Amino acid sequence: MALCTGERKTNQLQCYGTLYKCKQCGHEGCMQNKEDACSNQGFSVLERCLKCGATGQMEKLPNDERAPRKTPEFI
Repeated sequence: MALCTGERKTNQLQCYGTLYKCKQCGHEGCMQNKEDACSNQGFSVLERCLKCGATGQMEKLPNDERAPRKTPEFI
């Protein structure tokens, strides 16, 4: 499964959540339990697409090197 490269809003570290794709509109992103928790969030915890509003229409994206692991930079 592909991993999210978005940034968590709480600690500015990479998300690493599973990436999903909406079967209705093709929108891609991770799933979070709070709105606006990740810069690449695409779905709510109730499996609702944040772009088109479809519910239960998400599928996991296969691992195709979309999100290589990164070491966080500390200042």
